[in-house]
Amino acid sequence: MINMKYIDIDKESIPYKFDMQLKNETYTFEVFYNSIGDYFTMDLYKNEKPIVLGEKVIYGRPLFSTYQALDIPKVLVYPYDFSEGEKSVGYDNFNDRVFLYLVDTELLI
Repeated sequence: MINMKYIDIDKESIPYKFDMQLKNETYTFEVFYNSIGDYFTMDLYKNEKPIVLGEKVIYGRPLFSTYQALDIPKVLVYPYDFSEGEKSVGYDNFNDRVFLYLVDTELLI
């Protein structure tokens, strides 16, 4: 069995920032929640400079995947529910049944 790592999101602390080392580089993530639309967004920074702002967390779509030309981590941040019972990301299921899994893109080659 593959040991899957995920980003633990503290919904009670939103909005908040946290640093994470990915591929030997430190990135800062900032998490936001829109209660009217029931969705989350994330900002990505490196060395305190914004790389991507306002990326919506969409079930089954890797975060920041449309920005491959930018200086983003070579790791997929993938919102997914391995029980396959969920098909969207909202406050009730995020970091409860739907998690942000980390997938090394080099393992996909």
